[in-house]
Amino acid sequence: MSGETDWMSLGEWVVALRNLHEQARRGSLPPDELKRYLEERETLAQAILAAQRLRASPNAKGRKALRVASELPIELTVDRVVTRTRTVDLGVGGFAVTMAVPPRAGLQGTFSMEVEPGRTVAGKLRVVSVQRKGKPYRVAFRFEDLSPDETDRLGLAVFDAALAGIVPGTR
Repeated sequence: MSGETDWMSLGEWVVALRNLHEQARRGSLPPDELKRYLEERETLAQAILAAQRLRASPNAKGRKALRVASELPIELTVDRVVTRTRTVDLGVGGFAVTMAVPPRAGLQGTFSMEVEPGRTVAGKLRVVSVQRKGKPYRVAFRFEDLSPDETDRLGLAVFDAALAGIVPGTR
């Protein structure tokens, strides 16, 4: 996709990346194509992060990892309180939800998130931030000790949302 003589428009690149993404989702990429897909995915993540930094205020602390708007069903258990809700945003390192009664920052818990119909990722989490956003609170969580397979499934879900937000133009 980004080889020396492999010129294409941004729209063509996004279409090609979507094709690789679908093949990665099916597990049908040979090792050399998987490597290329992961490199292209990282290129897109860095481009989106750069665009997000341009929109941020000058003193804002910039994100180091891609986080995208994504509403996925999730069940949280923190301090023996079970909450069923939907994510507000998602990254491979964590997610955020809104809650009427938030847990305290620093608490640990567990989660089960449906990343696509019939497929869940489950594991441990930690509350990292609680912010008042009107009546509900925005609560950010960090994933802890996820297996490589679970991290891969989350990466696919993040890029599902990232790619869904990009409409390739035409020349």
